[in-house]
Amino acid sequence: MAGQPAPAWARDVTRDAVRHFAWGIGDNNPLWSDPQYAQQSCRGGLLAPPAFLYALHETTLAPGHDPRPRLYVGADWCWYDTLPVGKAVLPAAQPPTDHEDSSGITQTGVVAFHGGNGHLVAKVTTRCLRPSAQTAAAEYTQPRYSDEELARIEMNILAEGQRGAEPRQWQETALGDRLGPLTKGPLSIMDIVAWCAGALGIPEPHSGVSVGGVHEEIATGPQITSWCTQLLTDWAGDAGFLHRLRVDLLQQPGLGSTTTLSGAVTHLFRQANHQVVQVAISATDQSGQSVAQGDALVILPDGGETPALPIPEPIAFAG
Repeated sequence: MAGQPAPAWARDVTRDAVRHFAWGIGDNNPLWSDPQYAQQSCRGGLLAPPAFLYALHETTLAPGHDPRPRLYVGADWCWYDTLPVGKAVLPAAQPPTDHEDSSGITQTGVVAFHGGNGHLVAKVTTRCLRPSAQTAAAEYTQPRYSDEELARIEMNILAEGQRGAEPRQWQETALGDRLGPLTKGPLSIMDIVAWCAGALGIPEPHSGVSVGGVHEEIATGPQITSWCTQLLTDWAGDAGFLHRLRVDLLQQPGLGSTTTLSGAVTHLFRQANHQVVQVAISATDQSGQSVAQGDALVILPDGGETPALPIPEPIAFAG
């Protein structure tokens, strides 16, 4: 049925499923894919990236209201624990609630992810918008790049890396510290196919609309959100833990677009025996238009100690 999430693309956190997901978002962190590296890390084995949960449940909860288009416009994620390869994780969705205003109908849904022993691994609240009027999609013109621009994009991508095994210490982090940039694009059909192969952005062939609620030749909301998580895990390193991410999705990049993600530290505080860094993040396209914005909480080690997990209760954002 239109508006319902697709069947699970993966049912467990397996090595192959994690590898395909990481490839699908262009994340080459060895903690997700290199068994020898991961075994020697502070985590003691392969993990899935936090956004891998999109492969277990795409989280679009927007039934009814057809033929209005649906847009995945926001997500508020909370992770309580890591996702070790071999772990069984079971998603459970709550019926969404509808709120109508001048912009249309916003459908808010919640998906909780529990481990095999029943403990809560993560929870996400998502917002899908049903616009108030069915409007024709504006004609999209793929951007064109000069050789110099393509060379600069390539150099930016090649310069990226992860913090990795060297712990990023909380006490050495300062307000204003920068994250990224992380570059995605120029977006190609192969990028979209890779996302589909690793997650759940599978186009509905009868409508040309992806499960995530956008045209099949546009990056989906879950895909953009997954890019945001990569920005944060690259920066946090193996010993850091991405605890929360709330993001507003303002547009969906089309074919040929280049999305640049970046962030900055806005708050440092201690709460519930954890050392917390709050980060403001943003994503813009090749013309400087905003694609997404939000904030996140990352728990960092203090004095070399890996943060204790699971987190018993959500830590509140500052400000």
